[in-house]
Amino acid sequence: MNVRPARLEDEAAIVAFTTGTFEWGDYVPDSFAEWMASEDHSIVLVATTDDDEPIGLVRVVMVSPEEAWLHAARVHPEARRRGIAMEATRAANRWASEQGARVSRLFTESWNTAAQEQVRKAGFRDVSTWFYAIRPIGSTQPVTSGNGGQRVRGEERLAPAPSAEAELAYLSWSSSDLVRHSRGLHSIGWTFRSLRVADLEDAARDRRFWSCPAGWAIGAFRGDEFHISWLSTTPDDAYPLVRAMLDRATDLGAEKLTVLAPDVAFLREAFTRVGAELHDDILWEHSL
Repeated sequence: MNVRPARLEDEAAIVAFTTGTFEWGDYVPDSFAEWMASEDHSIVLVATTDDDEPIGLVRVVMVSPEEAWLHAARVHPEARRRGIAMEATRAANRWASEQGARVSRLFTESWNTAAQEQVRKAGFRDVSTWFYAIRPIGSTQPVTSGNGGQRVRGEERLAPAPSAEAELAYLSWSSSDLVRHSRGLHSIGWTFRSLRVADLEDAARDRRFWSCPAGWAIGAFRGDEFHISWLSTTPDDAYPLVRAMLDRATDLGAEKLTVLAPDVAFLREAFTRVGAELHDDILWEHSL
């Protein structure tokens, strides 16, 4: 088995064995060509047969000078249980280390025990749990956890926050339980890296930084959804903040609110109270 950088001509073979990875399909076939043309500091690695036919792949992205993110690890169904994923993951970590990374990270779904076993054997350790919350907008169904009634607008309003609030929001977040549970990270799509004050300032300039008396959030449209990628609040203010997020999503015309958040008890309770569907994920780290 050989592991090498992917080439554009590998696309057909990769699409052939990744199209039906999950019940809903896979994002790899639609993303491969874009990855190959990307100017990000990244690489797609493929494991190949003796005939140089791709039978596995993984993508690595340098999300900061010292942090790497691994994703899209796939193996041809007929080539599993041969250590291919292990070798590809090790090659990905070697590449990341050569670029200056001191840590690599990845996500697995909580139900995917096979993937968890593989990354644990590759030297990763599970460091935190997260949830992906989905709440359709405009639902008229009563919410049992909200005393059985239909949702009404909250008292607080989420509004664009100025960049002058970035440092205050960062200090509030960094002194809370959220920073410990999140490992100091925030999401950019489905990749994660350490949060900096500059990230909040950049979000403010792009009108993606929001605030209300209950806290702060980074949120933007992503397709038909209002997606929250970071938030800062307290146990007492979490529910009002979540309600304010729903109201803002409604005002913006989104079809649903989606949120990636560290699995802290008071956040889970707040999203459950508004009737959100929660999907659990595990964050893994490997020191390089």
